[in-house]
Amino acid sequence: MLRAVTSISKKYPVTFVLAFLGLFVQIAYSVYFIVVISGCYEMYYDQATRTTPGKLKALIVFCFFSFYWTSQVIKNIIHVTIAGVFATYYFMAGSPQGMSKSPTMASFKRACTTSIGSICFGSLIIAIIQTLRALTQILRGNGNDGIMAFIACIIDCFLACLQGMIEYVNKYAFCQVAIYGKAYIPAARDTWNILKDRGIVQIINDNLIGNVWAMGAIMAGVLSGLASYLYLRFANPSFNSNGEFTYVIVVMAFVLGLQMLFTVGTVIDSGVATTFVCLAEDPAALAR
Repeated sequence: MLRAVTSISKKYPVTFVLAFLGLFVQIAYSVYFIVVISGCYEMYYDQATRTTPGKLKALIVFCFFSFYWTSQVIKNIIHVTIAGVFATYYFMAGSPQGMSKSPTMASFKRACTTSIGSICFGSLIIAIIQTLRALTQILRGNGNDGIMAFIACIIDCFLACLQGMIEYVNKYAFCQVAIYGKAYIPAARDTWNILKDRGIVQIINDNLIGNVWAMGAIMAGVLSGLASYLYLRFANPSFNSNGEFTYVIVVMAFVLGLQMLFTVGTVIDSGVATTFVCLAEDPAALAR
C-alpha cells in the first residue's frame, strides 16, 4: 500500500506543496500566539505584587484554547484536502468520467467551505481535551499540594488516552468527510464501525508505516545535521570562524530535516488512511 500511495502522490505533487504551506501557516500562527501571550502578560500582570490576577488567568486559558483549536483546524484542513485527492483518484481514475483537471484545488475548496463545519467540530473536541490537559499539567507542577498533583496526574493520564483514541478515530472520520461530505458525527460513527471490523489490521498497518517514516525522518535529520557540520568544518564561514555557532546550527539543521520529512509523511499518512477507508467502503472500485 505504501508503494501505491507514494506513486499517487508523485502524480499530484501539489499535495506536498500544500503540506509545507500548512507547516508554514502553523509556524506563523505559533509566533503570533507567542506575541499575544506576551502582550497579555504585559497588560494584565501585576508587577507591584508579582501575582497573576484572575482576569489574566482566564485570558491565558482562552488563548491556549484558541491556539489549540485553530492549530487543529489548520492541520485537519490539510488532511481533508489530501484525503479528497486520494479519494478522487481511487474512485475516478479509469472511470468514464476520468479525473478532474485540478483535484487538489477542488478538494481544498470543499475542505474550506462545505466541510469546514465538520472539521471545526472534530477539531473542537481535541482542543477542549488539550486545554484540560494543559490545566492538569499546571496542577501537576504544584509542589505545595501533593494530593492535588497526584489527582491531576491521574486525570492527565485519562485525558491523554482519550485524546489518542479520538485523534485516531478523527483521522479516518475526516477521510469520510473528504470522500462523502458527511457531517462529523455520522462520519465518526461509520469510522467506528469500520475499525470494529478491520481495526487490528489497520493498527498493524499504521504501526508499520509509522515506523518506516519515523526512521526515514531521523535519517534525514542526521544527514542534514552532518551536512551542516561538514560545511562549517571545511568551508569555515566568517560568521562561525570561532566555532561558537556550530552546535546551534547543527541542531537546527537536524530539526529542519526531521520536520521536512515528517511534513512529507503527512501526505503519505493521509493517503494511506484514505485508501483504507475507500477499500473498506467500496473494494470493487479498485478493480478499475
